Amino acid sequence: MNVTREQALEKLEAIVGAGHVLTDEQSLRMGDSHNRGYAKAFGLYQTPLPLAIVNAYSTDQVSAVLAYCNQNQIHVIPRTGATGGEGLLEVICENTIILDGSNMNQILKIDTDNMMVTCQCGTPLQEIEDQVNKLGLTTGHSPQSRPMADMGGLVATRSIGQFSTYYGAIEDLLCGLEAVTPDGRVIRIRNVPRRSAGPDLRHIFMGSEGALGFITEVTVKLFPYYPDNMWMGGYIMKNMKTGFEALRKIITSGYKPSVVRLYDKPDMDYNFGSVTLKDEEAFMFFVAEGPGALSKATGDAIHKIALEFGGEYIGTRAVEHWMIHRNDLCDQFRGTAREEKYRQTHTLYSTTEISASWTDIVKIYDDVMKNVPPQIENLVMLGGHVSHSYINGTNIYFVYQLKMNSPETADEEHTKMVHAICNEVLKYETGGCVHHHGMGKKRVPLAWKEHGTSYPLMIDLKHMMDPNNIMKPGTLVMLKDMKKE
Repeated sequence: MNVTREQALEKLEAIVGAGHVLTDEQSLRMGDSHNRGYAKAFGLYQTPLPLAIVNAYSTDQVSAVLAYCNQNQIHVIPRTGATGGEGLLEVICENTIILDGSNMNQILKIDTDNMMVTCQCGTPLQEIEDQVNKLGLTTGHSPQSRPMADMGGLVATRSIGQFSTYYGAIEDLLCGLEAVTPDGRVIRIRNVPRRSAGPDLRHIFMGSEGALGFITEVTVKLFPYYPDNMWMGGYIMKNMKTGFEALRKIITSGYKPSVVRLYDKPDMDYNFGSVTLKDEEAFMFFVAEGPGALSKATGDAIHKIALEFGGEYIGTRAVEHWMIHRNDLCDQFRGTAREEKYRQTHTLYSTTEISASWTDIVKIYDDVMKNVPPQIENLVMLGGHVSHSYINGTNIYFVYQLKMNSPETADEEHTKMVHAICNEVLKYETGGCVHHHGMGKKRVPLAWKEHGTSYPLMIDLKHMMDPNNIMKPGTLVMLKDMKKE
């Protein structure tokens, strides 16, 4: 840092206004409240505190802050909803500020003619959805974090929603955006329906996890909303393999339900318990949306295929239960229940989500379930479910519970579990070690395996966009790989 702490804080306050630069210890400690939460529940804070949390209220302020920090070698972690895991918001370098855009929270335009909504980065997804639902529309984007998430962070982490098989993921929904580069330049990518003008520049910022710039405004698509036309159906399958085969047949036949889920017994028992499964059995369920005729036709076809693969139809009650309780985990993150549970049980529940082709996904599921437990002596529970499917493959959300040895070693124990799963996945040609949570700092050591011979391009992109490495150091690219020869 080329200036003193006092000089930096004085200048930052001059940019964003008095009272908008937070330096009290409690605010700084909770700047990345969802990372290393287990240790924090026991009063242990293992990462450097940021210099300050700087609350920006406009693109001009974001630009001025970034230009100043770039000039003076101050690291910046962009933040909106503050709900990211995977170490996304962790401070790992001294002289770091958290630049918070949650106060940039206005819906700027709902364009019903062209089926788009434009909003600032800090606009809550739930607020957007509530507003457009009144007009008979939906964003189609519904991640588990929807009650807590803001739009800038959803784009930056390349998020996906629970209804993605019908509506698509954020890369399918994003029309255009405004962002600020690390040197303070304001970049706008217009809301063109499609263009053939070179590489798609939206993708520089989408999924960048804040390491290549600060997203200040986004425009996403809107869709007709037909909540009264939903078709639902649940099926008990002989095993996960049969479930995968049925899912593949449904998706590759051209049907697009909005919800596609396949749970193994450990996952269903731990998270919902709404279906009684025998050992090896699995629970598969669907929701179809759209105009009534479309959702009914989709549902009828799904039902027929599920029965062909030996599925036992059990009605809609368990699906309705899931629809009601699918986002309950947000309540733990909002309050103190999660920390209290850590202190009482000394266990950590978490997830690691991956993807692969239809050919490899069953082998990956079997390998993880067989090979990971012997590597993790404090593993209490391991299961998984499918939540997003594509014409060329699907994903698995592995879920697990660890009996933690101590708060001091909790992050190391959790990281060991994540890497154990990911290393099994990366043995396969089509295996992807992260489906939608982002690499963060927890998975970035695996970036060279994930990207292979294309990893140097990621390094080059980071050097080009952020030569001083002020933005989210240690994200997308390992710190050691950013060192100049």
